[in-house]
Amino acid sequence: MKDRGSLYFEDINVGDRLKLGPYAVTRSELLEFNRKWDPLPIHLSQEKAIEKGYKDITASGQYTLCIKQWMLNQANWTNAVIGALGFDEMRFPLPVYPGDDISLEIECLATRPSKSKSDRGILTFFFQLINQNDKVVLHYKDTVMFSRKNSR
Repeated sequence: MKDRGSLYFEDINVGDRLKLGPYAVTRSELLEFNRKWDPLPIHLSQEKAIEKGYKDITASGQYTLCIKQWMLNQANWTNAVIGALGFDEMRFPLPVYPGDDISLEIECLATRPSKSKSDRGILTFFFQLINQNDKVVLHYKDTVMFSRKNSR
């Protein structure tokens, strides 16, 4: 994908890739999020997490998605985004731990102009969050509506 300027629907092609990050996961931020939004014992207690087979407390899946969203908002297409239409095939194959450095890799899978509104198009992306050990911790398909250049 292009590196400069604001990207719109027409600027993104099937096969284009973008990498963002890394994002450093801190214990304090992870615990603060988990306490408020997903207070499972494995998210709050190292002892409880180890009892369940983890090496430390784990991030909530929602926290992991928030990391993705924070990085995604660093992309140079935020002015074109109209809205997400849906996530498909979402998986969390490995946990996220305090101290992880998470990167986002995006690949465009499909593009099509909107059938009902000529000022926009539909893009389908494959998103992967990858930790510092090159292990995937989240992956899914995301369908997003983007503005077309001529609609600005």
